[in-house]
Amino acid sequence: MFKTFNKLLFLVLVGILLAPTISFAVPSFARQTGMDCAACHISYPELTPFGREFKLNGYTLGERQWLPVAAMMQFSVTNVAKNHDNTGATIMPHQNDPQFDVLGLFAAGKLSDYLGMFVQWTYSNNGTQNADGAIRGHSGLDNTDIRLAINHDVFGKNTVFGLNLNNNPSVQDVWNTTPAWGFPFNGPNLPVPGPAFSTVIDGGLSQQVAGLGAYFWYDRHLYGELSLYGNANNFFRVLSAGQNWHDGSVTRIDGRTNPYWRLAWNEDWGPSSLMVGTYGMQADIFPDPLNPTGPTNRFTDTALDAQYQYLSDPHIFTVQTTYIHEKQDYKASYDPTCDPSLGACLNAHDHLNTFKAKASYLYNRKYGASVAYFNTTGNNDAVAFSTGNNPVTKPDNQGYVFEVDYNPWTFARIALQYTGYTKFDGSRDVDALGLKPRDRNTLFLNTWFAF
Repeated sequence: MFKTFNKLLFLVLVGILLAPTISFAVPSFARQTGMDCAACHISYPELTPFGREFKLNGYTLGERQWLPVAAMMQFSVTNVAKNHDNTGATIMPHQNDPQFDVLGLFAAGKLSDYLGMFVQWTYSNNGTQNADGAIRGHSGLDNTDIRLAINHDVFGKNTVFGLNLNNNPSVQDVWNTTPAWGFPFNGPNLPVPGPAFSTVIDGGLSQQVAGLGAYFWYDRHLYGELSLYGNANNFFRVLSAGQNWHDGSVTRIDGRTNPYWRLAWNEDWGPSSLMVGTYGMQADIFPDPLNPTGPTNRFTDTALDAQYQYLSDPHIFTVQTTYIHEKQDYKASYDPTCDPSLGACLNAHDHLNTFKAKASYLYNRKYGASVAYFNTTGNNDAVAFSTGNNPVTKPDNQGYVFEVDYNPWTFARIALQYTGYTKFDGSRDVDALGLKPRDRNTLFLNTWFAF
């Protein structure tokens, strides 16, 4: 225990010593606007009302910088409650070992009075795991959002009209309820045991697709968007740089008209801000990513979400929640002649539901605490929802996240995060690996800073 504590203390000290200590050493957006990071962010990446305006106006507020670049680094220590299965095999390498996790490079800022960009390239030190269990580094293009925006009066009210190009459905959103920017905002970079099943919109297409869309922002109240997605290949290949299109790991969707939609109503009064909305996506996915021809399976995600913020000095309070219902139509994979007595059969239709809720408190913009709850449910399918280890072939997962963080500056954070499971991949009991849900509980200490 003492040895582990020393490792944790070392990690914290590294984060503090490496973090910049001069006021102008902040990311490129802050240099562009001449404002501190706190103007746009409560605690990165959560946006303030001004941060939302900045993004919706195409990242164009302020003075264009001749070199709009920034960088980010992360270090961490990770602990899994039980790090061996019933065969003695290690679940996660580098248990309790300090790790350099991520180096992110950003090209982010104003290109013209109407055009701006947010482009991230990330090197992940423990980015991939080989078949033999060894992990190695990997780099590639990360979240990318390029915007063209203009302002025009409609019925006497200011309206922003915009176009965007991005590579991750919902990365263009300005509320922290959609999957791309939802809580937890950071997590272990090591291959920790996590739920096997999630909706397609929740990271299933990130950095694998190219989306072109149009949006409007009316009177700082009503937001609407429609974007169409296709594979990030051929002309759009740069948006999936770092992905291997030849090993079957990339999800392939049919055509370039897979729609993503968003509608939200926002109210600001005094120190408070409230948003209620809906979003969703329909994606036609090829069953075999190495053979992107023929019929496809259709996944339709429909979501409701809400966010409340209270911003004052010294108290900041935020609440976010989202519910996603996914309808899975296996029209390309379903075999009506399959005999269940001879083996498992895929259902013609499945559904998967996810619910997430999170509340955070930040004092004096330095000391923060968050608590979150997540719950995934779905029907039984011995093919679609089987991991080979779960005795119950349902996608059900349930758990919670506790996090405390210290923010010595607005561009630096030290966070201690605990994730607990009460249900894991359909079961509350022991699985085929001899593990209970709570055996996957994870403690994660992380230092993050940008400059």
